[in-house]
Amino acid sequence: MKRWICPRCKKETQGFGATSRRDNSTQICSDCGTAEALFDWKVHVTQSKGNPLPEEEILEERKWLKEVDADDR
Repeated sequence: MKRWICPRCKKETQGFGATSRRDNSTQICSDCGTAEALFDWKVHVTQSKGNPLPEEEILEERKWLKEVDADDR
């Protein structure tokens, strides 16, 4: 199986990845795909309880995408 570097966590991985929920196009490792799904669930639960996450925490979750965009230029 081909080895590749996950753009989100920067770890070498192999096998099937996941499509990032952040841009619906970037391939990330399975662990990062799970982490994104769990983060989205956390956002949903806290918002449904009337206690949304701080905007800074949400922006931090998407920070890695800026690095990927910069690498593509």
